[in-house]
Amino acid sequence: MLLDNSADDYTSATTPLNSATDQVPARVAVISTPADISASLAQVADLERSTGRKFTIAIQATGHGAGAPVDDTVVLFDTSRLNSVTIDAQARVATVGAGATWGAVNAAAEKHGLLGLAGSSPSVSVSGYTFAGGIGWLVRRDGLASGSLRRVHYIDGNGRSRIAEDDAAEQLDRDAIWAFRGAGGVGIAHTLEFDLAPVDDLYAGLLLWHGSALPELVAAWRDGIKRIGPTVSTSIAVMHVPPVPPFPPELHGSIAVHLAVAAPDGPDGATPLLDAMRAAATPVADDWGPKDAAGLARIHLDPPVASPGVGDARWLDASTPDIAEQIFRAAAAPDAPLVMVEIRHVAGAPTKKDGAVVSPPGDFIYHGVGSLMLAQRDRIDAGLEALRPSWAAADTGVAPGSWLEAAATALSALRDDVLERARAIADEVDPDRRIRRSRLLAQPDDRA
Repeated sequence: MLLDNSADDYTSATTPLNSATDQVPARVAVISTPADISASLAQVADLERSTGRKFTIAIQATGHGAGAPVDDTVVLFDTSRLNSVTIDAQARVATVGAGATWGAVNAAAEKHGLLGLAGSSPSVSVSGYTFAGGIGWLVRRDGLASGSLRRVHYIDGNGRSRIAEDDAAEQLDRDAIWAFRGAGGVGIAHTLEFDLAPVDDLYAGLLLWHGSALPELVAAWRDGIKRIGPTVSTSIAVMHVPPVPPFPPELHGSIAVHLAVAAPDGPDGATPLLDAMRAAATPVADDWGPKDAAGLARIHLDPPVASPGVGDARWLDASTPDIAEQIFRAAAAPDAPLVMVEIRHVAGAPTKKDGAVVSPPGDFIYHGVGSLMLAQRDRIDAGLEALRPSWAAADTGVAPGSWLEAAATALSALRDDVLERARAIADEVDPDRRIRRSRLLAQPDDRA
């Protein structure tokens, strides 16, 4: 059943976790089972015949990636209720609904000593994150989340049920799994099957320092990451600290340096970095130690509730540590309109399967975010643009698609040949273009 704006489910479906963009679709379809997708596609066709209008179908689970306009030319399919989670511990495989969150998946998986390749926030759905590549805390040992995908159950533009996998009978489904692995996916996915990683000795933590020690801390980080273990992932950031928990009161309203560290194979690999940075300055907060999945999800300090964020990100090359201080100096300026600028270290991540984006295009990631609760969008955009010269020397020319908050399109996430191939697959899956393309594939005028 297609719902209008008088229904409670319409309101909940159009309240994304990134609330930077208003959503006022013509109708909402609440998808609770895979069969609902084909039925709702038929109902949209009926609505088009009765109104004489053409509608585009947009898919949304949690709305972390919300950024494109959703107006009365759109019917929104809310897939958040496709949230089943099944763990095959012996095969180390999860079978989950496209609306399942990483928090739910990893709460189930960790009972068996396993984790999925989740990102920073437990409230992100597995589907959009994985289809855009997926960069998590296990990346240096286990690769991008896109490379863990075994198969995807999806519906094409004609309402036909299909399974994308490497050994599918039809070439289109073999092409589709390639596109689901990092190019944003095609059609309407409803169920994912992916590999889980063994995590028997997980250590992780966040450390915070006063920003006055920035030069010494960046120098220690630059030296320390040369000596850490090959499976240890880190993120160093400058933050403009809001006066709210979980930040220590002595940092409220100030500039802080934030280090997040994850070591899935025990603490020893992280020791050189932690020792170097603790020696450079005494941290105000330090919770390094054994962690479960919930503890791992807290080390990045992502907002726990819906937040209107605007972000920019880029894959950077191996020269990044040499320019890190100039990036952070620009970000730490008192009038900078950004709440956080980070550099994530991902060098050495393995490639597990063939796909559009299954290998990191760089050794590091630059990521900057502003909050619309604190600054106007034009000011945030200007602040992000002002930072570009600070990281341009290390630019690989490619962006991590899932890290471009509130962006309607993310064409820089794919190289030209990958973009061309993925668009051709999307056109074959949905020749009438009924389904809104992933923002990694969308032309700017697709979402105007």
